[in-house]
Amino acid sequence: MAVDYDRLDSIFNATMNRRNDRERKRLTPPLVRLWDGNWELRGRVAGEFSARFEWVLNDTGAGEIVLPYNHHLAMWAAHYWDRDTQNIHVTVDKDGARWSGRVSEVTTAQNSEGLRTVTIKALHDYEELKHIQVWPNPFLPAAVQFPKAALLAGPSVYVLKLALFMNLFRLQGNLWRLPDNPLTFEGWTQGLNYKQWPILVKPSLLTLDDSQWTVVSSRFKDFHEMAKDTLADGQLMVVCRRWLIGDPQPWKGANLERNGQLIIDIVDKSGWYSQTAIGGTIAGGLVRSLHAVGEDLVNEWRVATNEVADTPEYGFGDWLGSAPQSPWVVYRTDGKVNTAETTSFTYQPATVGQVTVGGHSMPGVNEGISALVQLAGNLATAFWGFAPQMGGIADTVLKPLYEDVFLAFMSLKNPARTVKLGWSHYYENFEDGADKAYTLSSILALRAGFWKTRSRTFHKLSVGDGAPYLVGDNGEGHFFLGDRVGAQIPGAPDGRVVVEQVSKLELEWAADKPHEWEITVGDMDGARDGVEHALNKIKTLTGAIHDLGVM
Repeated sequence: MAVDYDRLDSIFNATMNRRNDRERKRLTPPLVRLWDGNWELRGRVAGEFSARFEWVLNDTGAGEIVLPYNHHLAMWAAHYWDRDTQNIHVTVDKDGARWSGRVSEVTTAQNSEGLRTVTIKALHDYEELKHIQVWPNPFLPAAVQFPKAALLAGPSVYVLKLALFMNLFRLQGNLWRLPDNPLTFEGWTQGLNYKQWPILVKPSLLTLDDSQWTVVSSRFKDFHEMAKDTLADGQLMVVCRRWLIGDPQPWKGANLERNGQLIIDIVDKSGWYSQTAIGGTIAGGLVRSLHAVGEDLVNEWRVATNEVADTPEYGFGDWLGSAPQSPWVVYRTDGKVNTAETTSFTYQPATVGQVTVGGHSMPGVNEGISALVQLAGNLATAFWGFAPQMGGIADTVLKPLYEDVFLAFMSLKNPARTVKLGWSHYYENFEDGADKAYTLSSILALRAGFWKTRSRTFHKLSVGDGAPYLVGDNGEGHFFLGDRVGAQIPGAPDGRVVVEQVSKLELEWAADKPHEWEITVGDMDGARDGVEHALNKIKTLTGAIHDLGVM
């Protein structure tokens, strides 16, 4: 069989061109720009002393730029009295990723030698979601809010997007309030023209949403507070990206024209209900498993599978990224290939094997007993001819004896967890969040109780960009924030690998140091005190029914 050397040469040249192009992009410095409050460009940042920007999974990252005082952008930022708009915005473009945020403070400093610097600190655009409240009914005025709490159920991505969109419409539609400029026709109609909204939700279809189902509730919570547990449970990620003129349209038919509009999307990076890898070994490879939930809707586990998911993206030679159902990036600590520069690994075992919730009888129990006591008392007094009827008096006397006695508590044990913990382990926790047993809120409380006492892993790595994996977004890196990557446990004799989400990324550079990425992999709450985590979890997840007034 004849060898087509021309074809082989063409493939080799194409591969080398892609590699050279990737290397060129990797070495290209970040593009940093400052914008005013109306998203008018003020200039591109160059000549900075240092800079640092971080992406945090489903939370607000921080950014900082240190400039010499005589820099024209430093003086513009520091001289706030000369600016037409007080707000300053920052964008950083690197490896397909865009960090955007609003400046929180500008500090002018002078050292003992007379050197003046201007430090610009900013917060990532995720901070916007902490300042959007989710009303019980966004279509009614604040004085008339019925029902008492917003309660939505369905696929996590669609439900969260719907809640955010309805409240953005409340804010932009000027419902029940005057617009910013009531003397113009556009001020009254801007709610109908999404092209003028500062913040937009990227549309998606309910029928195509296969994310984990959830129930979310809010009674004037901010969106971050309402959504954070649903995002964590389903391994979802909120994507905040500013649209700038010259960028591709964020979705087909968007036809945006206003510079600086913030596009909010929620993406599923879990591979949760499809097979994915959660760990393995260097020699044996990553083990694939499926997620399953028990009939009690609380206990859950992973089931190993030998089937390999079809991942068509990996079939394209020029495609960069990591598919959730088939993660492949693994950093090692054994001094061989793909080695992380520094790494620390933390493991926290699960704690209790049983959770109890409740305190008050389920709805209808106390009321039913009260009705029976009153009926019996009234019938007895009527039979004996007494007046007045004594049913109400009997109920008042007996109520302290029967109230919250029946169906007031519920307890659930996790046998699979107790077997793994061993013969000696912590027995149980009592969660205070659900007042009434055998309700939706009690199920949520049980899940929260087991979730916050689960075992956790936490990896922090310092890695070289392009050694060998590229950090980047939108097809310019092998992985980015929220993607699942593997990391070898230092010193593990079998080369054990744990696969977790990238929960934090930090891009940092200085005048005497090239830009570099630092990544954090795993549950950042794993390093937090367990009692504090428990209180926050229960407070959030069990408030839904209480807000509705039926607990």
